[in-house]
Amino acid sequence: MPCPGVTTGRVEVPGEDYGRIQQAVDSGKNLWRLSPVRTAQVIGTRNFGLRERDSYTFVEQYYDPGSGLQHAVVRVRHQSCTYLVELYQPIKQGQKGIWVVTEITEV
Repeated sequence: MPCPGVTTGRVEVPGEDYGRIQQAVDSGKNLWRLSPVRTAQVIGTRNFGLRERDSYTFVEQYYDPGSGLQHAVVRVRHQSCTYLVELYQPIKQGQKGIWVVTEITEV
């Protein structure tokens, strides 16, 4: 039984300007964007029905040779449900790159 109110599938935040977000982080703002776990938590809570108090666990980070981009997976325990939140780095790769949520899958 899926948990009501949580958005699953491919997701994006309408109007998110990755270049502008990366510039803000480069200038020291919204540094939570540098952590896949914190990004899953903040964006998931604001936009996709997850909760700040849910349990967020880093699963893995991997490089996709096809796109040349870093990806990460975060497991979220929400009520009786478990979700995998997939993220990637659209602008810069590595420690200084922002993370963006792309998909939420119930497991």
